[in-house]
Amino acid sequence: MTDSMVQAVVSPVIERIMDQLSNEFKFLRAVSGQVQALQDELKWIQSFLGDADAIKHLEESQQLRAIISQFRDIAYDSEDIIDTYILKVASLSRGGRGGLIGFLKKPASIFKKYHYIHHVGNKIEAINARISRIQKNLPPYTVQDVAGASTESRRSRQDRRRSYAHEEEEHVVGLDDDIDTLVRELNNEEADARVVSIVGIGGSGKTTLTRRLYNHVLVKKHFECRSWVSISQQWDSRDVLQSILIQTSSPTKEERELIDKMKNEELVDKLYCFLEERLYLLVLDDIWETKAWDELSHAFPRGKVGSKLILTTRNHYVPRQADPHCVVHEPRSLTDDEAWELLCKKTKINKESTCQEVTELCKLGKEMVKRCGGLPLAVVVLGGLLAARKSLQEWKKLHQNIGLQLRAAGKEGAQQEGKVLSVLELSYDDLPYRLKPCFLYLGLFPEDADIRAKQMIRMWIAEGFILSSKIDREHTMESAGEEWLEELIERSMIQVGARDTDGRVKTCRMHDLIRDLCLEKAREENFFEILSPSLPSNPKGLSSIHETNASKARRIALHASNDSAFTRHFLLENRNFGIRSLLYFGSELELSDSEWETVCTNLPLIKVLRLQKVKFDKNKLPKQIGNLLHLKYLGLIECGLGRIPQSLGNLQNLQILDCYKNFNEFHCLNVLQKMEQLRYVCVWYLKGKSKEFRVGALKNLRCLEMVEAGSWMFRDLQHLTSLEKLAVWGMETAEQADAVLQSPCISLDCLRSLRLELMPGNNEFLSLEPLSHCGRLSKLFIRGKIREIRQREALAAGEPSKRPQNEGQFLLPLQLQLPPNLTKLTLEYSGLEKQDPLAVLEKLPCLKFLDLGRNSFLGTKMTCSANGFPQLQYLKFVEFTKLEEWIVEKGAMPCLTHLELYRCISFRTIPEGLRFISSLKELVIVDERKEFLDRLRKVKTRGDETWTSTTTTSQEAGEDFNKIQHIPQVVLGKW
Repeated sequence: MTDSMVQAVVSPVIERIMDQLSNEFKFLRAVSGQVQALQDELKWIQSFLGDADAIKHLEESQQLRAIISQFRDIAYDSEDIIDTYILKVASLSRGGRGGLIGFLKKPASIFKKYHYIHHVGNKIEAINARISRIQKNLPPYTVQDVAGASTESRRSRQDRRRSYAHEEEEHVVGLDDDIDTLVRELNNEEADARVVSIVGIGGSGKTTLTRRLYNHVLVKKHFECRSWVSISQQWDSRDVLQSILIQTSSPTKEERELIDKMKNEELVDKLYCFLEERLYLLVLDDIWETKAWDELSHAFPRGKVGSKLILTTRNHYVPRQADPHCVVHEPRSLTDDEAWELLCKKTKINKESTCQEVTELCKLGKEMVKRCGGLPLAVVVLGGLLAARKSLQEWKKLHQNIGLQLRAAGKEGAQQEGKVLSVLELSYDDLPYRLKPCFLYLGLFPEDADIRAKQMIRMWIAEGFILSSKIDREHTMESAGEEWLEELIERSMIQVGARDTDGRVKTCRMHDLIRDLCLEKAREENFFEILSPSLPSNPKGLSSIHETNASKARRIALHASNDSAFTRHFLLENRNFGIRSLLYFGSELELSDSEWETVCTNLPLIKVLRLQKVKFDKNKLPKQIGNLLHLKYLGLIECGLGRIPQSLGNLQNLQILDCYKNFNEFHCLNVLQKMEQLRYVCVWYLKGKSKEFRVGALKNLRCLEMVEAGSWMFRDLQHLTSLEKLAVWGMETAEQADAVLQSPCISLDCLRSLRLELMPGNNEFLSLEPLSHCGRLSKLFIRGKIREIRQREALAAGEPSKRPQNEGQFLLPLQLQLPPNLTKLTLEYSGLEKQDPLAVLEKLPCLKFLDLGRNSFLGTKMTCSANGFPQLQYLKFVEFTKLEEWIVEKGAMPCLTHLELYRCISFRTIPEGLRFISSLKELVIVDERKEFLDRLRKVKTRGDETWTSTTTTSQEAGEDFNKIQHIPQVVLGKW
């Protein structure tokens, strides 16, 4: 355990304690003297740790390591004492009653309170005495610079540039020959092998190579349907089958709901029948054991001749079990030259430069990259480490440290993994201590999980890793969290899964080897413990869970998969009352209200509680949840809740209520307004129509979605001046819509995302003009009719313009009513008829995603002019039933990659201008007219074939095929 490791864990705890001591003065003023002394001692510890982080070769000083470990225990004990005291005093204050019973019980409450005060005062004094004894026994030491010690990047936050290119376009070298060989193998329909397996150790580039194959133009054109799923060590056959079926069949919303309700056997049959008549490609990434293949393979028919499966694995015996004739490919190690080229790309160093300093940097870089054993992951991580250093002196220090720490032992594979783990460990040690707990926290999530970035940052905030007192005025805790996440990405410690249209990280994930490092470091410091019936850390079964570090861990993740008995046992029998965070990932779990009372009793100091697929009695959260007074983050993911109790209002510290994928209508009445610290309310279909529903004046609230329209908008919305995201559904009148558009949250320029849903009928949005003042608004979803303002109405309202020849036909340009920085826009049921929306929206300079839903346009003709939509990447039309002609001029939509057209039944022909959009990668057209689809096929179909590929080569092409033949992926389907 290194000094920086301890500081990474202890310093955030100390910061949280001191922040709490300041914020909870109303509870602690009775022991203010002891508290002040404790604050002073904790500040001294923090200063000591800051010095210790720069002590050269601290790992050689067993005495100092023991002292720092004692400080860790002191920090944890201090946190327990204060949290327990606050909980007891708050319970006494909340438990008082009026009337005779309250009067009779009051003396007893006062006696208990003074007893607690005396008790906690003694405990704090004991803590201070422990610190004093350590201070007296400290050995002398000298603070020195450390070779390779962690250094902050010299780039300021303002200068940090973010790259928004496609994340899958990673820096790759040395794969061209492998790709050419494997593409030919995949497209060879005469080959005996149905399975292609890519085998190698962690970090060898298996997934990178497979991703290149999966997205290769020739591969995408060859197969009718494709799917990619990650298996990993903890896999769930149901999730895997559902994912493959959804990816390959592109189901409607109704079909997807049916898939969600299917049993495993039904999923196997459904998938088998769907794939049986198709030319398919399936990727099973990171499959560890033959058991996974045995359970899943029953759903994979032979399919059409040429159907293929790609397996990536570390184990050679897996592909042989899957297919005796399989093709096995092992990615080779990079040569020194290739590794150096990859490092140059990652560090952006100009290897051709003749500058003396650059020459020296190149010399050091070539020597360091040889230590990576030719493993691509090691080179990439080393590149991230070097990219944060600009000076020759910093590179020299790192070069020296790598020479001291790189180790290799055992067999060839073990040597290589030992080398890469050493490089990864250096990268971890190089993280500033503020980032280390953030990085470690990611290890709580299951292997290969796509982690929601927003959820992750909110959990960091709830954990106290990001404190408002520690960031400057220009940043919120959320924006600081986003920058920290980007910094971890820049250092190659985590990978981006997807980015949003505005370039912000949407999902992230960890490479297997980096996660292994994360788990190792977390266990060293008892930062968290993962419990699972399948993990070797639980060798004796359920009875042994308290014999592991779980009895001391502050954070626990339950990875129960399909074993609900394991989870039930832990939750009901747990005796680790010091748990601060509990995360449950598994199959559906049902607990009665009485059982939940036991769970809440066992978690008195919990601050972060994340539950997934947990079912409650009558879909109602039990009232015992209101006893968790320290709770800051409550995540109820896919729990199907319909009601929360009034007791939730007791949670005065709650900052985040996250009910992601909870699609039941959700009742909470006047509970929200009681929780003054709330920052996020993410609850879909939150019922707000009742007059009793209150939001109140929550000055910290930044996200409110999806809440039903009601009288609360006229009463409360004006006070929500910090909102960044707002989603309102069920608006019944234009006045309700106007209440949102005229509210201060619009005019104060904080809003980034807005969703407004107007009920169908005669209602309409009278004007969207207030949105033009939202300079930061980047995402907009409007459902409901938009009033088309005639020019003479605009003139009467004082709008400056020239008088037209026919006043009744000229319309106010729609783009004047929309903010200029929109990147994503969705319109549904807009009913635009006189005005071509494309002629207006194409002038929005930042628009990247445009979804024109059902009945958003009722006209017959649309035009995309040259240079229109300069940034648009995704365009979708749904049920433009009257549209006859769509003109796309040359030069329009130069960045478009995806185009989808659903049931435009009056559409005569595909635009000629699509031929000029070379960036277009995928086209989806779903129509009920077979003759219309035949015009687009390379081979006209016979009979009633509903899906086809554009790759067959034997018959006459359709009349419009030449307009789309350059597009790699074309999907044509009957409605």
